[in-house]
Amino acid sequence: MSRVTRKTEIEPIDGTPEKRMFWSIISDYDLKTSMCELIDNALDLWMVSKPRGDLKVEISLDVERQLISIKDNAGGVAHEDLRLLVAPGGSKNDPEAESIGIFGVGNKRAGVALGEHVLIKTRHGMGRAFEIEITKDWLASPDWELAAYEIPNLDVGTTEIEVSHLRKPFFQTDVEEILVHLGETYTWFLKQKGCSLEVNGIKVKPRGFEAWAFPPGFEPRSAVFEVKLNQGETIRVELTAGLIRDRIPESDNYGVYFYCNHRLIVKELKTRDVGYFVTSEAGVPHPDASLCRVIVRLDGPAKLMPWNSSKTGINVSHAAFHQIRPTLIQLVSHFTSLSRRLKDDWERKVFSFKSGEIESIDPVEAASGKRLILPPLPRVNKPRVEQLRASNKSQIEDQPWTLGLVEAVAAVDIIARQKLATKNRIALILLDSNFEIALKEFIVHRKDLFPPKDFSDATIREIFDKRHKAIAAVSGKVEIPRKLLAKAEHYYNLRNKLIHERATVGITDVDVENYRSVIEEALTIFFNLNF
Repeated sequence: MSRVTRKTEIEPIDGTPEKRMFWSIISDYDLKTSMCELIDNALDLWMVSKPRGDLKVEISLDVERQLISIKDNAGGVAHEDLRLLVAPGGSKNDPEAESIGIFGVGNKRAGVALGEHVLIKTRHGMGRAFEIEITKDWLASPDWELAAYEIPNLDVGTTEIEVSHLRKPFFQTDVEEILVHLGETYTWFLKQKGCSLEVNGIKVKPRGFEAWAFPPGFEPRSAVFEVKLNQGETIRVELTAGLIRDRIPESDNYGVYFYCNHRLIVKELKTRDVGYFVTSEAGVPHPDASLCRVIVRLDGPAKLMPWNSSKTGINVSHAAFHQIRPTLIQLVSHFTSLSRRLKDDWERKVFSFKSGEIESIDPVEAASGKRLILPPLPRVNKPRVEQLRASNKSQIEDQPWTLGLVEAVAAVDIIARQKLATKNRIALILLDSNFEIALKEFIVHRKDLFPPKDFSDATIREIFDKRHKAIAAVSGKVEIPRKLLAKAEHYYNLRNKLIHERATVGITDVDVENYRSVIEEALTIFFNLNF
């Protein structure tokens, strides 16, 4: 026999939120995040209301007076919707729509996060214009009622937000960073939708990240497919991965980039969740891996997007992320490994291939999360210095003084890969010095040909006072082809012009290559080294 539980109704609980909730929802907001929230709101309103003309957002960041204002022509807010500018969670955005606002806290959080005084003016279409103020006193009061005023002289379909008594000062460098950040975040809207953003009268320029390289056989790969979520709802996914040509070592501009409904959410992501720090996947982020970039574009109902509430990061616990993660990690791992395998000569093997076609991945294969069919990676080539040391292992063991000679030749290859305007001059001087050192090492260590009693330190110093004396001493004991000596003398004279004469001569790639061949041949004759 079951017991019947009796319930006695008591007085209702007041569910009205307290003002201090504002402080908990603005703690992760800064100038960039706040600006983006205000722009997101304008974009959503503009796309829903579809007013005539393109969207224009004008931002003023007054460094001297520490004032912020943002004005848009997105359509304005009607009288009956003014409460949405204040009430946390209040929003007219349809969560089923492909918008970039859903949480209903953008304007409120962004404004309050920036300053203690927020003045909002708005005019819906050609209707009446209104003004509301969010002040420090109102935030401190438990009362949620906020005075609204009808005002004259506001442009049709316009909203203006002015923020003063800032919580944190900003500087000119912040203004410059905002210009870049907005260009990166809203590239699609600027290029494809004709939107205009201005900061202090300067137009924001779109900044995309599709600077792909197209090395033959290792072109970028793209997968376009759909992910099904709860109740059969879907989002469209586009993953594009490859090697890049716009590498900036000091900024670590590689990794994974996420866009949701065309808005950049996070860039340069290098966490365990996307394959880094796992040996069997992409491994630890390192300059060797810095040519790998994966761009993830997700489009669909706003409620299905895996972004966080401030749209500054991806929720890795989200079902959508879990579904794309296996394919994402495979692409990150593949192109990271490719970057490392080609690191010995990125200039010739990667950067020189500036155009081509992005190869497609089968959508069914990509959506399944199973192993992708990707081109075999090139064999791992040892760096030139390791190759030379390995091929001359026995010679170096028997003649330890030859290690420096071998590594100097390898250093010429390293110099050649650097973006130095004078790299050929440096390489020529290094090669010539290596030749002179080789002559000295031959005289010093071939005691059977140059007995120490006949070749004291003083004698060796005298010989090397003039290059031709050293060459004569060595060529008198070992046969050196005249053609090789003639070339060596030519480049020795070229080196002297660099050091001793007024005019600076130009050194070409061919000069370096020819002289390196001369030095390698001489080292083979002197010490039986292999190149």
